[in-house]
Amino acid sequence: MLTVFEAIVLGMVQGIAEWLPISSEGMTTLVMLNFFDRTLADALPIAIWLHTGTLLSAVVYFRTDIRNILTEIPQYLKSRDINEKKSSIITFLIITTGITGIIGLPLILFATGAEDFSGKLATAVIGGLLIITGLLQISAAKRTKKRDQPVIADSVIAGLAQGFAALPGISRSGITVSTLLLRDIEASQALRLSFLMSIPAVLAADVGMGAMGLLSFDVNSILGLFFAFLFGILTIDLFIKAAKRFDFSKFCIALGILSILAYFV
Repeated sequence: MLTVFEAIVLGMVQGIAEWLPISSEGMTTLVMLNFFDRTLADALPIAIWLHTGTLLSAVVYFRTDIRNILTEIPQYLKSRDINEKKSSIITFLIITTGITGIIGLPLILFATGAEDFSGKLATAVIGGLLIITGLLQISAAKRTKKRDQPVIADSVIAGLAQGFAALPGISRSGITVSTLLLRDIEASQALRLSFLMSIPAVLAADVGMGAMGLLSFDVNSILGLFFAFLFGILTIDLFIKAAKRFDFSKFCIALGILSILAYFV
């Protein structure tokens, strides 16, 4: 269970970090490990739960896109045009969500069962994953050839990437946007697709963890959700624009190095 102070601080961290390619899950987990004396097994379900708050922020921000997708579903189901379905964003979301679950669920179960991980060791591991995220972003930034529409292969690869983001330290937005850029998707479209594919994935993760008894619902967990939503709404537009303009790869790498060095202190 969270205290009121923990709920407010973690909700703020989640709401601010979610839109940047620096792993909000990694940030909230690092805070819990190093300042709130939580184990990795305790911290990870809380970190994933807080994503629900920023998911609601994304739903509000992308409401027009979501409305359009929902209105297209009846026609999508009736259509017999295979080529049309292959290029549909609905197909993209179905495939990415399914593959994310296949990859992400075992990783969540492994991490939440890692009772023997000390806070320092978990921090070092997260640091290593942050460095990988930063290096991936650097590689993706070098690509120049771009296109707008994802194909089936893009959906499969993006779903795999999002599945590995279940590990704290792997930025979900960072790895999915970088993957789509490496697949030659145009930058603004890659960012849009990344946040849209997060919505069903986070919902599925919440349902799965709830079914396994990994989530506890109380007043303070709802408070944390509220602050994640509030700060998510306040910062999403600003930070999406910042993510398009600034290079956060060096920040990921620097924070990763500091996290690893902390293991030896």
